[in-house]
This record gives sequence, C-alpha cells and structure tokens, in this order.
Amino acid sequence: MRRITQLVTLVALTTLLAVGGGTAASARGTASVTASPSTVAVDETTTITATGLGGLEDAFFGLAGSPGGLLSTQSGGAGSTDVSSPANDGQATAYFRATQAGTFTVAVGDGETVLGTVSVTVSGSAPQPTATSQTPIIEVDSSLVVGQKTQVEAKVSGLETVGFGLDSTDGGSFSDGSSSGPSITTAVTDGTATVEFTPARAGSVTIALSDGETVLASAVVQVAAAPVTPSATPTPSATPSASPTPAPVADSAPVLPWILLVVAILVIAGLIVWLVVSRRRGSGARRSGPTAD
Repeated sequence: MRRITQLVTLVALTTLLAVGGGTAASARGTASVTASPSTVAVDETTTITATGLGGLEDAFFGLAGSPGGLLSTQSGGAGSTDVSSPANDGQATAYFRATQAGTFTVAVGDGETVLGTVSVTVSGSAPQPTATSQTPIIEVDSSLVVGQKTQVEAKVSGLETVGFGLDSTDGGSFSDGSSSGPSITTAVTDGTATVEFTPARAGSVTIALSDGETVLASAVVQVAAAPVTPSATPTPSATPSASPTPAPVADSAPVLPWILLVVAILVIAGLIVWLVVSRRRGSGARRSGPTAD
C-alpha cells in the first residue's frame, strides 16, 4: 500500500512539473539524471540513470505530461508510466521506450519529492527490428470505443512468446484466456500471437509488442468515449376524450298496446257521441212533425 501511494504521489508531482512546476522541483532536487542516448527514434530505448540519491532504497521514475513512451526496470519490458527501481550506492536505473515523436520529461523522486528530471527527444522514424527474420506487425482496429473488446494479432516469426504492453496503465487491459492486465506475455502459434484488448479510457492508446528485450512493433489506437444512452422515458399515450354514451332507446313494444287502447277508447267515445246526437235528432224530428188542422 505504501508503494502504491508513493507511485501515485510521484505521478502527481510529475504532472505538476509538466504544467509549470518543473523549475521549482528541479531547484530542490539533489539527484543528477541523465538519458543515454538523449535522442532516440520511435520504438528505440534509452537508459535513464539517476545518481546522487543518497541513502534511498528505491527511486521512483515517472513520466510528466504526455507520456510519449513507457518506463521499465529492464530493457524491453512491457513497461508503465511509472516504475520503482532499487537504488544501489545512491544510483538507480530505468529504461524509457519511445512510442511517439516529441520531447518528453522523465522525473525521478523519492515518492514524495521530485529530485531531478531529464528530457528525451524522440524522432519520428522507427528503426527496423532485428530480433526476427520477418518484420513483426500488429493488426488491430484503429478506432475503438471505451469498453469495446477487440482482437489484437501480432505477426512474428522465430519467437515462442511475445509481450503486449501499453503506454499507460490506465489505457486498458489485455487477456489471452489465462492471464490479463495492462501488460502480458503470451505464446506464439504458427507465427501469430493473439490477445483480446479492452480500452479503458478515451484518447490515443499505444500498443507495443516486445520480445522481452526489444520493442518489435507498435500500433496507435484512437479510443472514443462510450456513448451515453438516455434511459427510455415512456411517452404517455393520449387518452381519448370520453364520447357521450347515447341514452338507451326505449323499447317500443310495451307502448303499442297503450296506443291501441287509446285509439279504441276514442273510437268508442266517438260512437257514443254519434249515437246520442242521432237519437236527439230523431226525437226532435218527431216533436216538430205536421200538426192536424
């Protein structure tokens, strides 16, 4: 746990150094840091040596700002952006393997304070590998998304195993079914080594292929942030306005008898009136008949 804390502290210090704190840190430093050679090409390695470390047991090497390469404690190691190297008689050594062109800063500290820095200039041309008879190549998708698993194939010859590494430990992880991590060693079968790579952050990520001593090939992958999928909000369906329910039509069957009854009553009443009027007319005619002289 103490070692992890020291590494995190050193990376934070080197980041401050990259954005303007380098002068003050160097002024407080007591170590002399050199790079041999100070100028390399992409995929070449330079030796970083720190002297004047006093009684330090371990020296911490870190990359400030844009990494531009990988650090390791042995030449050709898979590497990381920060490593711890044992100090003997006040001297410690690390190896910087360049992965892109530019000028990059390597800082050395005790885990709390930056004791010294050195700059390494990297040219854009890469040397031809000599470890194998066939030029190794890395086949991988050049555009990925964070969390998207993809297959990485390395075409090599004359090797039984090869190592895969990244330019930063937070760039992602490799897996070959038996081991996983930001750097792994896997077997070569019929001239091909295959691993699965899962990017963990957006940005440019460099995948390096090594034979354990020399970087054989590298590939730069551009990783995009995973798209944010909004949670689906159900759209309430429009509730149709309630249509007025028509009043039920009364059944006409029970009304018919009443109509017939009323008609019958009217007919009977009419007959009665007619009979009464007729009888009255008959009686009046008899009374008004001719009188005998």
